This record gives sequence, structure tokens and C-alpha cells, in this order.
Amino acid sequence: MIKNNLETIVEENKVTYKKYFDVSVDLLFEVWSTPEHLTEWWGPDGFTLTIKRLDFSNGGIWEFIMHGPDGHDYKNKIQFIDINKPNSITYKHIGDGEGDEDVDFQSRIVFEREGQGTNLIMEQLFSSKAELERVNEKYGAIEGGKQHLENLANYLEKIK
Repeated sequence: MIKNNLETIVEENKVTYKKYFDVSVDLLFEVWSTPEHLTEWWGPDGFTLTIKRLDFSNGGIWEFIMHGPDGHDYKNKIQFIDINKPNSITYKHIGDGEGDEDVDFQSRIVFEREGQGTNLIMEQLFSSKAELERVNEKYGAIEGGKQHLENLANYLEKIK
């Protein structure tokens, strides 16, 4: 993988993003799993984040609001399925926390040591190809995923 290059692969109902970060696995995992870091980078360009609650444990719930650059608030609710520190985080997006399951997908974030740095692989799995296409059309999911990881990279540059 070329350093600092983001690779995006779309196949059927899955989007995979791969990116090398010149930081340790431990730091990358920490930045992905603690509120003080998440509020600094989470989301696409122009978004800010308010965390309502975060139980970072297997079965735990994370409720948050993404504040869009257009002034709209997007409520989100995630359930952590499998946390294997510092190797991977698997979670399911389960709607907006108020019964709306408009966006329903599963993500797996894998942290792989490579030299002094880390390869990050983020997989987003949707129920079908049609569902991925719908969410991408409505929310710009694929471009949002790319911006999400670039915002992570920019934040890591600031703190390392």
C-alpha cells in the first residue's frame, strides 16, 4: 500500500477503504475509540460531533449527533459488536436512536501493524447492493467515508 494513499473498493454491497497511517497501532486505536479524540475528527468535511453517550465495550451503545455544515443535525446510534484492542472494532449502525433505522449497516475497522505505522482497513457492509446505492445517493456515503479517513489523517498530523 502506498503511504498516505487512500484506496477505495466498491463491490456489490460492501465498501472497503484502505489507508496507511504513520502512527502506531495503539495511537490509531485510541484515536478511534475515545471521546476526546473522536470529537476532533469524526465525520465528513465540515461536520462537528456531539457525543450523547459512549459505552466502548462489546454490546455497548454510542449515541451521537453529527452537526452538518448546512446546519442540520444528524442523530446516530451505533452498537459495538466486537472490540479486539488494538486489532479491530466491529459495530452496527442502528439508526438515529429514536426508532428510525433509515441507515442500517455494519462496519469493521482493522488496524494492522506495518513497520512503524499502521494500515487501516475500514469495511462497510450493507444488506444489499441496492441499499448501498440508496444510502450513497441519499447521503453521499462513499465520498463521506473518504473524507472521514482524510479528516482522521489530518487530525493525526496535528497530534503526533
